[in-house]
Amino acid sequence: QHREMMQVLQQQRAEQPPLVQPQPNQGVQPQVPRGNPIFREFCRMNPPTFEGQYEPTEASDWLFRMEDMMEDLDCTQAEK
Repeated sequence: QHREMMQVLQQQRAEQPPLVQPQPNQGVQPQVPRGNPIFREFCRMNPPTFEGQYEPTEASDWLFRMEDMMEDLDCTQAEK
């Protein structure tokens, strides 16, 4: 389940178009992030990283924190 979640997150990150860059002679325009708004909000929440520890309780704790964050964002099963 963890691998599937990471694959979805990586796929969503890869599908995000680059930020809008100002064109010459148009002045400076604010950069507008695009892509999945839930993924952007998830990234803003500074999710914990999993360092591949071999201790099962650490992995379970990490997974619990990730699922809790996704619940806070009202993620669907597909978005998880």
